[in-house]
Amino acid sequence: MCGIFCFIYQPTDDDSECFKQWSICKDLIATRGPDHLADTHITLSHEWQGYFAGAVLWMQGSNITIQPSLDNNGNMLLWNGDLFSGSLANDDVCDTNTILVEFESTTDIISVLRKIEGPYSLIYYQKSSNILYFGRDIIGRHSLLLRIDNEANSLTLTSVASKKMKGIVEVPAIGIFAMNLNNSRINLTCYPWKEPDLRFTDVIEILETNLNVDINIRETILDTHSLDYSLLTNLHLHPDPKDLEYLENISYTNDFNKTLLCLLENQEVSERVKRLTELLHQSVKVRIKKKPNYCKNCIKVVLNGGNITCTHSKIGILFSGGLDSAILTAIADKHIPEDESIDLINVAFEKSVSNQNINHMNGDKENVMQKYDVPDRKTGRQTYNELLRICPNRKWNFIQCNITQVELQSYRTSRICDLLYPLCTILDESLGCAMWFASRAKGLLYPVNEMYESPCRILLLGIGADELFGGYIRHRTILRHKGWDALVQELNIELARISERNLGRDNRIVSDHGKQSRLPYLDENLVRYVQHLKPWERCYPTEKMPTGLGDKLLLRLLAYNIGFQSTANFPKRAFQFGSRIANSKENANDISNRL
Repeated sequence: MCGIFCFIYQPTDDDSECFKQWSICKDLIATRGPDHLADTHITLSHEWQGYFAGAVLWMQGSNITIQPSLDNNGNMLLWNGDLFSGSLANDDVCDTNTILVEFESTTDIISVLRKIEGPYSLIYYQKSSNILYFGRDIIGRHSLLLRIDNEANSLTLTSVASKKMKGIVEVPAIGIFAMNLNNSRINLTCYPWKEPDLRFTDVIEILETNLNVDINIRETILDTHSLDYSLLTNLHLHPDPKDLEYLENISYTNDFNKTLLCLLENQEVSERVKRLTELLHQSVKVRIKKKPNYCKNCIKVVLNGGNITCTHSKIGILFSGGLDSAILTAIADKHIPEDESIDLINVAFEKSVSNQNINHMNGDKENVMQKYDVPDRKTGRQTYNELLRICPNRKWNFIQCNITQVELQSYRTSRICDLLYPLCTILDESLGCAMWFASRAKGLLYPVNEMYESPCRILLLGIGADELFGGYIRHRTILRHKGWDALVQELNIELARISERNLGRDNRIVSDHGKQSRLPYLDENLVRYVQHLKPWERCYPTEKMPTGLGDKLLLRLLAYNIGFQSTANFPKRAFQFGSRIANSKENANDISNRL
């Protein structure tokens, strides 16, 4: 994970605005890439100057590659991403070098973008054409923010900003944008990822209004066979009764596991579970293997020229104990050396005094347990115990991150508010705060009650599972009232919007601790496979299959198949409520007055 920053402007007698913008972002950028920070100031044309800066978290190649990266032809690259699959993926070479060489070898930037697979945001200056390109991958897994000042005729791009930087917006993950520096005024062009639709038009219009700039639309980057959120828009919307026979004719009991076992005896179901398991293993494996083999403490020794063998935890998992994180944990166990511990990070927020029912005759330990005895802590411990049975040879570090109200209020106003910006709703606040404290990964080890701070540099997150596999209560409601066609439309919309709702925010939050979030459920190959499945092959949220069974049915089958019993039937619980940070009486979409 890297922090990238770019400021494009026209020189005047007073160039202080450039360094003002950088000074606002510098601290937040630097924490994203604690291994190296560098900048460069270059003349782009007789009218334009450019200031480029990059903070590097070394995650690829045998040696650290510093940014900004400049090739022999004067092209400049700021790359924040990972090539996890596709023709360009190479574990032995840093992706920054791979991408820079690819761009240098052609004048057709779009042809290179077609070959890139993996999460990223980038800024690239092509000297021969004098064009600046920038954007996020089609899913939008990494953050990139944009600010245009028409009065000063300047453009700012940054991974993360601050509330002080007014007028900034998230770069929408609808395509790659370009600014032609042969023009004397700020201008934007967009190369859409796919054929523009109504949503694309809406996003562009909002962006033009917010930035007060007209955006020229050019050819699409990807062809119709590439990743597309609308694959099922007009396919299989009304199932034939024969399609549902195996789901309808089961003898249902209160024992959900018997239902799962019965479904797994169906050959087609079993094959889907097998294929999904293979794809998840591939996705988790590459996200675990692509890294230097050091924790955050040992890597400092290496970067200072020392030699060391690191046996500490290098992988952490945000672990509510729910279905999504449990599956990732069990799969990760298969791809990490057996003598290496894995950190399971479970966050809980102190219950307010009015809700506490603490027996003051108890010892301190019992009182702490009561104060932080939230739903996610209970399911976390349950699933931890299941893991001890399924993966008995692994050392699991179950970290109980107990957050007091005083600590929450302090960091929310001093740090987290800037990381969330420009998002500002109550939902963003509660999820962002929960994610920040969880990814800090500091707390008490269970059951020994010893203080521990995870040294891992990679966090696996279960983001995307609900959108792909139908995990929200509203999916059940939509199916009941409007049918399968409406449900599949909702699933497509949610996946298309996940970048603006979740991914940019979560990327900014997690990266603030010098850690990289990796999202196995949002691997391109896995998403393509799931998007081709009929909706009732992913979930079956009907009256016959209540909560804890029909929602995310395919994932529940997978979980049961790899050994989970209780966890396979845990109902969906939102992170903000499971950790008890959110107040259910507040409207999640209201603007928060605490940020």
